[in-house]
Amino acid sequence: MHQSKQERTSAFELTWSLSTAREATGDPSLKLEYRVEAIEELYVGDRLWDYDNKRERVPDPFGVYRFVSSNSLRLVFAQAPYPPNVMPRIVYKPLFSRIRAGEARHREVWIKLPIDEYSSLARDVNASTALEEVSRVFLVLSYRLRSTMDHDPAPPPNETVESAGYIVHDPTLIISSLDVEPFPVRRRTGYMARFPLPGEPGPGPVPPPGAP
Repeated sequence: MHQSKQERTSAFELTWSLSTAREATGDPSLKLEYRVEAIEELYVGDRLWDYDNKRERVPDPFGVYRFVSSNSLRLVFAQAPYPPNVMPRIVYKPLFSRIRAGEARHREVWIKLPIDEYSSLARDVNASTALEEVSRVFLVLSYRLRSTMDHDPAPPPNETVESAGYIVHDPTLIISSLDVEPFPVRRRTGYMARFPLPGEPGPGPVPPPGAP
């Protein structure tokens, strides 16, 4: 499989592709590749992160959040949703990369097949799952144009732009999709707050203990 898509606005051009290949480890994987070319300066929220065992910020080891819904796989670089009856202590808001006018940001993310659902608030990829197939993939990126901001953003306190990225509030989402040849994913059988597309309801509440 190798399929690609291009989205263009007056401020930037997004090109992304999906292909199946084997990583250096030999594992069959899905390779997500994307390139954002700036026509005017913007910030892209693609720096997902976690804490290591020293409570220091590190890049998210899985690279992108993954949600299965309505026969689709949603690859999300944006704030992961959380249940309406739970307020997590940390919501892991993505940090942002700056792309100056005329420059581009290019990345590859390798995702082992079959793909496990995963987000900042559902990190246990060893949770119980059921094997399904998807025939559509959505890419979700968050961004904000510099022209809509009153001042330059800054990195988190005591961190650098190079290591962490920028804090940016109130981003806009760009959502692009590809129809693909069906491939396997592992959908969690227990509760998971999944990313809703525009017009879809948000996640429901976490069921009480012992509920079916």
